Amino acid sequence: MSNGLVLLSLLYFSLALLLLALLVRTTLGARLKTVMIVAFVAMAGLSHYGWKQMAGWPTRAVLPERFLYHAASVREPNSATGDPGLIHIWATELTPSGPAKEPRAYELPYSPEDQKQIQDARERQRQQGLPQIGRKAGVRNKSNVVSDARRTAALASFTLADLPDPALPEK
Repeated sequence: MSNGLVLLSLLYFSLALLLLALLVRTTLGARLKTVMIVAFVAMAGLSHYGWKQMAGWPTRAVLPERFLYHAASVREPNSATGDPGLIHIWATELTPSGPAKEPRAYELPYSPEDQKQIQDARERQRQQGLPQIGRKAGVRNKSNVVSDARRTAALASFTLADLPDPALPEK
């Protein structure tokens, strides 16, 4: 258990004791006391969800447009248990101002196309030692133009390729 989690637990415990003392010692109406208890429990639950999103747990947010691929974990679907499968990708967002300071874990639904992209990238990394760059894939519409609409089952949600060599300035 991390120190932050212990500190946060102690903080919630002390706030709960403070609320309990307030409710026992005051002459507020029963409805107001009930509203205060429900609001405290709701805020504690929402803050737990918010901390879970910030504390290194994988996010279900969409992948960035461009990212540096670090690693992935693939759990294939299992029809016996009804598990639909899951993909976790560790990536650093690439922005025009440079890469983000910290990598982020993304949680994606399983698809065989995404698994193939990951397997190919792992092989290139292992054999050639080449860093991989990823791009979020779009969907082709009827006019054969790539759009940012939701992907179809036939297309991967991202593409991974070798990071190109940096362009050196002219002398």
